[in-house]
Amino acid sequence: MSSSNGKKYDFSGKVALVTGSSSGIGAAIALQFAQYGAQVVITGRDASALNLVAEQIETESGNQPLQIVGNLLDPSLPAELIDGTITKYGRLDFLVNSAGFSTPHNNLNDDKLMEAFDQVYGLNVRAVLHLCQLAASHLEESKGNIINISSIVSMFPYNIIYSSSKAALDMITKTVAKELGKKGVRVNSINPGPVCTGFLRSLGMSATTYSEQEEQFKEMTLLKFLPQPIEIANLASFLASDDAHNITGSIIVSDTGSLLASNFKEF
Repeated sequence: MSSSNGKKYDFSGKVALVTGSSSGIGAAIALQFAQYGAQVVITGRDASALNLVAEQIETESGNQPLQIVGNLLDPSLPAELIDGTITKYGRLDFLVNSAGFSTPHNNLNDDKLMEAFDQVYGLNVRAVLHLCQLAASHLEESKGNIINISSIVSMFPYNIIYSSSKAALDMITKTVAKELGKKGVRVNSINPGPVCTGFLRSLGMSATTYSEQEEQFKEMTLLKFLPQPIEIANLASFLASDDAHNITGSIIVSDTGSLLASNFKEF
């Protein structure tokens, strides 16, 4: 899928559905796929934020994305996303499950533990599996692929709910890859470490605390910096492209060496 138009990849004629694309990693992936020529479907809960992303995509790529506002905790939204994509574009080549949610409720004596469990697993696990199920037949037709955005916390006990939900997502990546591989569909996961997004702010962290946390995270990496969302988008574009035609069922860590840093798991 290398391009002859001077761009690294050519996704012309392809269609991508990217969840969690009103900000952060999802927005960066949707923008980059569009810059490489894909038609993109973007979705998120915040209509105004989604519209800003849509405007940026149209300005920088010339392609006007399909916007679908909704909350993936609504069990009807996955079908709306797939049906809307097929109705609008007639095909689906890339499903990127970027929407994710964490929680501060992380110990057994927390009264809200099970309520938080249902919400986090509803978004991080159930919605992803449902989208994979609904997208499978369309991806078989296009010989497309699925990219799940997981996290390195799937690999160590950071938070009883969030870590276990991402571990479940990693196993969904592997098992769906095993099922769909014989049909020509690749499925992979990107597991970022800390990235410069508004993720922690969404949990109610103040701007000052967030800035302090970023500095701490930088010191907890081997490379002493935090990547921007575009650096995760670069990896997603590679995995979506034919350059990665031999990669499926892989859990790909992109964490600036955080897992190997001796002090990272202290946070």
